Amino acid sequence: MKSYKKRIATVALSVMMAVNCAGCSAATDILDKFGIDLPFLSRKEQQSTADDQNTAEITEEIAGAGLTASEGATLDMENAADAEPAETELTPGEERRNSEGKILNIYCWDESLQSLFIMYYPEYEDIGERVGRIGNVIVNWVLPEEGEEYMELVAEKLLGAEYLSQDERVDLYLAPEEDLAIYVNSDYSLDVREKLGLTDEELEDQFAFTQQMASTDEGVLKAVTWQANPGVFVYRRSFAKKVLGTDDPDAVQKRVKDWRIFAKTGTAMKKEGYFMVSGYYDMFSAYRYGADKHWESHGNFVIPEAFTDWTYMMGLFGRNKYHNKTIMGQDNWVKDQGPNGKVFGFFRALTDIDSKMAAYSLADSDLAPAKGNGSYGDYAICCGPQPFCRGGVWILASPSTDNLTLDKEIMENLTCNGELLTKMAENENIFTNTISGMKDIAEGNYSDPFLGGQNPYKVYYDVAMSMNVLTAGNYDRWTADTYRDCMLKFLIGEQTEEEATETFIQMVKDKYPELKVEDQTTEQ
Repeated sequence: MKSYKKRIATVALSVMMAVNCAGCSAATDILDKFGIDLPFLSRKEQQSTADDQNTAEITEEIAGAGLTASEGATLDMENAADAEPAETELTPGEERRNSEGKILNIYCWDESLQSLFIMYYPEYEDIGERVGRIGNVIVNWVLPEEGEEYMELVAEKLLGAEYLSQDERVDLYLAPEEDLAIYVNSDYSLDVREKLGLTDEELEDQFAFTQQMASTDEGVLKAVTWQANPGVFVYRRSFAKKVLGTDDPDAVQKRVKDWRIFAKTGTAMKKEGYFMVSGYYDMFSAYRYGADKHWESHGNFVIPEAFTDWTYMMGLFGRNKYHNKTIMGQDNWVKDQGPNGKVFGFFRALTDIDSKMAAYSLADSDLAPAKGNGSYGDYAICCGPQPFCRGGVWILASPSTDNLTLDKEIMENLTCNGELLTKMAENENIFTNTISGMKDIAEGNYSDPFLGGQNPYKVYYDVAMSMNVLTAGNYDRWTADTYRDCMLKFLIGEQTEEEATETFIQMVKDKYPELKVEDQTTEQ
């Protein structure tokens, strides 16, 4: 029952995030019905402890993290505002920062961002126990407790900000790709240009698709990211040589450059005993990012043509046995990426290639990853038929923040600083959100042993520059995933296409009763 209540709470909170709190009585009723108690929904007289008490508690927690008495005194929140000015001349930014809050709360679901701060962020000093310092501001990293849902935690704090002391409120928080639209299209994220002061000049070196995904339908940018996750087609070199006569990425790209030619190459692979892709979902992300319409238009529900095209293509691949009938993430799908696999290629994002795929390719995991150990080194990448991306993390600022200057500085340093982002890419083997930096690496002599010595950044860069994203609407993520899962029933033969479509439409009606769903739902 507890887990069910948490799911109900998360759904209700999501609804409340998407609309004005004044109109949230229905969501509140749901919470009351299931006996879910959220502090910010109680009467204002039950407001949590006063600011000075909370400040004392935070100061005590910092002291418990191992600060010396002198450091603790320096960080005392009550005395910080009255501290003697530093003898050195302060920059305008430092002066503004000193006039703002002395506690910066960053909400995350894991410690990944904190680790990047420790390694790369200018001025950041790690104190320990999820506490750090930038200048005279304490950085407090807030993660969900065991068994607590991150989305529920953040939503509760954002919605209940007026019932919290200033030092308890959210300043910055993270959102993953799958939940980004909920926050971007709500009143609980700030316009990074108008409210925080990031300029077009500062943002111009970011890849456009990372901003498209974090913007409202009106074009208001509400979040920024330090990473970009372009997706590519990863193929077996030895299979390409046997079937296509070459394993050169540019030559292979010509044989997979659009979906018609991709299917034709599937015929050639089948004749030689290979599958073109592994399973039902492999091509879905690429088709998703080929959509040029949202699932909702002026209150009407529509099925974008890109998704019905995916259904048709997967039906074709199934009938012709161009795939191995696997489900992404399952054991047989993983084995298809290993040394004994018979699959020509996979649609994968950068973050999965040199980690998961490299591990799957090994014949002996106890030996060093090197050419000759399984299929390690027998892979290469090309752009494929459709640019796409998968995953990613964005930074948003809460309207309740009292650290606008530092919020802006963090976003600027972590997502607009090309030099820092390039260094991060080189050290962490990730593709970061700097056009100029990634272009330099793409034109350099970087060599990836898993990909047979190929410099993959050239392909990643080409994909990232060509991507145009229209998948971040309020209804897009859940609806697309639900459509995919409903159509699986048709693709595996358990339902007709009409039955699967009817099931899907009913689920949309139940989930989004505010949408008008006509008999003919496909966008022409």
